[in-house]
Amino acid sequence: MNDEKVSLSRNNILLIIVAGIASYLDAALLVSLGVALPIWANYLHLNSWIVGLLSTTLTIAVAIGSFAGGWLSDHFGRVTVFNYDILFVAIGSGVVAFARDVPLLMVGVIVAGLASGADLPTSLAVISERMDKRTYGRAIASTQIFWTVGILLSQFIGMLSANTGMGSPTTLFGWIGLVAFVNWCVRVFSKTFRQIEEGLAEVVEEKMAQVGEVKKHYKLHELLRNSSYVLPLVFLTTFYLFWNLPANTWGSFVNYFIVTVDNRSQLYSTVIALIANVFCLLVNVVYLKISDSKYRYKAMYVGIATALVAFLAAGIFSEHWQVFTFAYIFYSGSTVLCGEALYKIWSQTFYPVDARATLTGFSYGFVRVITAMFSLITPTLMGYSPKILLWIMVGCTVVFGICALIIVRLVKRFKVSDPTTVRHPISNEG
Repeated sequence: MNDEKVSLSRNNILLIIVAGIASYLDAALLVSLGVALPIWANYLHLNSWIVGLLSTTLTIAVAIGSFAGGWLSDHFGRVTVFNYDILFVAIGSGVVAFARDVPLLMVGVIVAGLASGADLPTSLAVISERMDKRTYGRAIASTQIFWTVGILLSQFIGMLSANTGMGSPTTLFGWIGLVAFVNWCVRVFSKTFRQIEEGLAEVVEEKMAQVGEVKKHYKLHELLRNSSYVLPLVFLTTFYLFWNLPANTWGSFVNYFIVTVDNRSQLYSTVIALIANVFCLLVNVVYLKISDSKYRYKAMYVGIATALVAFLAAGIFSEHWQVFTFAYIFYSGSTVLCGEALYKIWSQTFYPVDARATLTGFSYGFVRVITAMFSLITPTLMGYSPKILLWIMVGCTVVFGICALIIVRLVKRFKVSDPTTVRHPISNEG
């Protein structure tokens, strides 16, 4: 691989937009459910157990979808499964939007969660399969912008519809269903888009043939016997788990923490969460510029150090809400530099084309299950000792930071095609 920077073509960008909607929908579903839960609890007279069950059900459904969807797409065709996934996200969201009882809510949440979980690893594989390896960073990091927009837009819709009672969940999930349905129509009925998908795949296959790379179908037991896949799988999953535990904790419970632990107002907590998400979006835009350059890992080191300092400061000065406020905002920005975007880039880099969705889906699903289990005890832990929770976050940061350093060494050890470290076209296909 030479030092020439490859630009994203118009067709590349169109593919990223259509496929990146999967990341938007995943974030929008999770955030919209959080916004809707207190409204459902009030109007449908739900007790705390049902509220917790709805939240946990969505997380578990997404995890199961990731497990199954990745495997299905590698065996029955990524584009085919990709298209079915988005249709069922639309159907499930529509059911949730108009549900007025718990059984229908559960059905909609399960259908939308399974489909959304399956769509994410599949969408990443569809994108990377049609991109030059020197553009993986920008292509995959772009999907994180969709993720952040999913959070911000859902919060905004929730704020606008806050005084409409049950109209708020209908608006939130009706919008998600509409976006998913329009996206499905584009994927299935647009001849232009299908030509773009097919044309980009052909270009990449021709380039692979020129350097002697051959696509190959893998069986799971073959992958698990190959250390060049197993070691990255173990460390990538560990990295993502211990990064995701703090990220999910503050994404889901920051309002709860600021209001109940720091005794701030609901308005204050909402404004701080909004500022943090906007900051994330701005950092993500900057990260796009460096994600395929030699600065990728330098940014990663900055991100890990920022996250560690933020949690150390919050842990040491846990009784000062001002310190936690600034720590949370800076931690939020750090997640862009050393978090999910990096995990997604690595997952598309280490694994062979026809195993990416399977292995990424397994890793993603496993992490979501553990995260869901941890979220069940998080409010209790906050109430018992905020300081203990913050020091657990410090420990998580140390673990995912160490894993990140090991993964960078694995990139070099296995001579994986990475524009930041390798200057010749060696792939990880065999």
